[in-house]
Order: sequence, then structure tokens, then C-alpha cells
Amino acid sequence: MNRLLPLVLITLLLVVFRIIGSAFPDSFPNFQPLAALFFCGACIAKDWRAWAIPLGAWLVTYPIPAMLQGNSSFLTPGIFISTAIAFAATFFIGKSLSHGKFGALLLGSLAAALAFHLITNGAAWIGSPLYPKNPTGLWQSLWTGPVGSPIPSWIFLRNMMAANLLFTAVFLSARFALPKFSIASAPAAAR
Repeated sequence: MNRLLPLVLITLLLVVFRIIGSAFPDSFPNFQPLAALFFCGACIAKDWRAWAIPLGAWLVTYPIPAMLQGNSSFLTPGIFISTAIAFAATFFIGKSLSHGKFGALLLGSLAAALAFHLITNGAAWIGSPLYPKNPTGLWQSLWTGPVGSPIPSWIFLRNMMAANLLFTAVFLSARFALPKFSIASAPAAAR
């Protein structure tokens, strides 16, 4: 059970923040620990869990915004694929920094948030009819959002950077502060 406790807590944290962000999209847009989990999974884990845990958490929580906001655009193949590419970039940025010190990892989490924003909003510029296909349209997708949008795009970037920084610090602190649990089975009881 001790080995499962961190996984259960991380999963609960992901689900709670995904629900809060989806239920209050105007107050907490894009403030969630999922990208930090992809980043930290790559930094910390050395086996299949590095990608399987974040991927599983994303796939389980992915439909929550569509259900809570009644917006099925989250479920379109283009958005799903661009989000998957952005999470893969986040993972590989974390992997490239896996031997870095705490401060470098925090800066890396900010770079990963920026990469995520550029990939997903660049894909929105390419695929959405809301943006003109010129430099002004690209700027809109990256910074101001579509005409008439109540929330500019830079708010999503700001919140993702804050969330990545906070949750990366939490995950890394927990990793270095908590005792290491062995995956090997406990020694057999005396016979």
C-alpha cells in the first residue's frame, strides 16, 4: 500500500484540478498538474512508468472538460493529436533534463509550458477558422485569442506556467523528501 499511496494522491490531485479547471474555465483556465506530471515522470522515472502514468491519467481525465462544459470540441481528432504532441514535447524536455538540478528542472518546466502553448495554439491557428492564416492570426492564437474571446490566450500560458512551476516543485520535492520504496517484494517472514 505504501507504494501505491503517492500514485493514488497524484491521481486524485489530477482529477480534482481537472474538474475545478473544467467547472470554472473563466477562473482557472489551464491550471492543472498534468503537464508537470509528464515533465516530472520523464525526469524521475526510469522505466515504463515514466510515460504510462501520465498518459493513463491524461486519457482518464481527457473527457472531463467536454462533459462539464458541454463542449465536444475537446474530443475532436485535431485537438487530441495536437495535445498529444504537446505532451510528448513536454515529456522529452523533461527527459533531456533528467540529470539536472532542482533549479534547472523548474526552468525546464517553464520551457515545457511554453512549448506546450506554442504547439497547441499553433495547431489552433492552423486548424481553426477563427484565426486568419497570416502573422496577425498567429499572434491572435498565441496571445490575444480569437476576436470576442473573454479570455486572452496569454492567460492560458500564464496559468500553465504557474501550474507547471508549482506542481513540478511539489512532485520533485515529494520525490526527494519521501523515502524511496522498493519495488522488490518484502523479505519472506521467518519460518
